[in-house]
Amino acid sequence: MQTYLPHENGYMDHQIKLRLQSVLDIPLWRVEEFLSICKRVIHQKNDLIDAGGRVFDQLGYIVDGAARIFYLNDNGEEMSYLLQVNGDALGDYQSYLTGQPSQVKIEFLLPTEVLYFRKKDIDRLAERDVFWLALTKRISDLAFIYCKRRLDELFFYTPEQRYLNLSSKSPEILNKIPQKYISTYLGITPQSLSRIRKRLAEVDLLT
Repeated sequence: MQTYLPHENGYMDHQIKLRLQSVLDIPLWRVEEFLSICKRVIHQKNDLIDAGGRVFDQLGYIVDGAARIFYLNDNGEEMSYLLQVNGDALGDYQSYLTGQPSQVKIEFLLPTEVLYFRKKDIDRLAERDVFWLALTKRISDLAFIYCKRRLDELFFYTPEQRYLNLSSKSPEILNKIPQKYISTYLGITPQSLSRIRKRLAEVDLLT
């Protein structure tokens, strides 16, 4: 169940604009212009977006909430490969960029507010003003950096370090997400996650 809300600039909270200004690295008045092409949506807990072989032609910015991005492997098992919370991007950037069909699924783990924008609308802005060409590059850079960090975590960080990195982003939200999704994202079992949490809690008591 999705709720579509007005996206007039005056409706947007000023703090959201400041956050977007920081993420996109653009002037505040350009943020207002960007918001004019955005769609504001409230997803309910357990809402599911299934690309189902369609092109994922829009990206989102999570204002508040949490979602997991997953796919089904050849055995029909769910593989969660992204866990997105406040301030994270949402979507299948490869499909968005290439126009190729997507197989990803997105499940919202909490009531989640998302700002969506479509590629065609960004392209239309860029046709009118070359400034927005720089934004498309910025989006590509952010996608690359995020993927690089994710790979670095999987290859070079311990499960405990990966958990600490994830919890540092939005600890109050992480505590509301089922352990099975967190453990899948970290590449460990729920039992291992429980041990990590217990060990960290004991350390906190000693400090």
